[in-house]
Amino acid sequence: MNLIIDIGNTTSKVAVFDHQNIIFHDVYEDIEIATLEKITKEFSIKSSILSNVRNNSFELEDYLNKKTNLVEFNSKTKVPIIIAYKTPETLGKDRIALAVAASKVYPQKNTLIIDIGTCITYDFIDKTATYYGGAISPGVTLRAKALNLFTGKLPLVEFENKNKIDFIGNSTENSIKSGIFYGIQFEILKTIEEYQNYSDDLITIVTGGNFQVFDLESKNRIFADKFFLLKGLNEILKFNV
Repeated sequence: MNLIIDIGNTTSKVAVFDHQNIIFHDVYEDIEIATLEKITKEFSIKSSILSNVRNNSFELEDYLNKKTNLVEFNSKTKVPIIIAYKTPETLGKDRIALAVAASKVYPQKNTLIIDIGTCITYDFIDKTATYYGGAISPGVTLRAKALNLFTGKLPLVEFENKNKIDFIGNSTENSIKSGIFYGIQFEILKTIEEYQNYSDDLITIVTGGNFQVFDLESKNRIFADKFFLLKGLNEILKFNV
């Protein structure tokens, strides 16, 4: 069994894979050794991969090295795709993992992956499994915090998945919500349109923690899977052990 750990900007995700099947998953604010001890006792973990975009995690790495065959995911880790990015050492680990997952699920296809999380990332991988890059823009929370932080009077607003956002905001709070929500939604739809013009037979994958906030047209939301990044990390782990 494989243990997958993704320490992101805001949360940490953990999953246990039995071949292609996820048999355990959870989300944490921070991962402690006690959590890993519980997981490794419950499951027969042979290999693990750690993707960490925060500070160094020497204790976690030391524990995983002792208990499993650890692959620490970094810019030098072998991946089953071609990276045609000018600065691979600065390329986000999450973006690589998503591209790997896309290549696995949709082989020999031109694919746009949209990850709606803390940031919104757009990544393009073509039918030859070559990753070229894409774009990065602020997500919902970053936009809300920026309006609050860099203005004198605008409040910090919060979004809930089930709340409908009026296009014409009838208050300052609702105007901020409209600007953020529809600004992102129109950005996503226009980006998909431009990539469709750029690439024939494009497949678009929408994923990330906030993808359900946006009511994208069904023809544009080809595929959505909250485990997509974890699946990509599992493929990278299998490629290295």
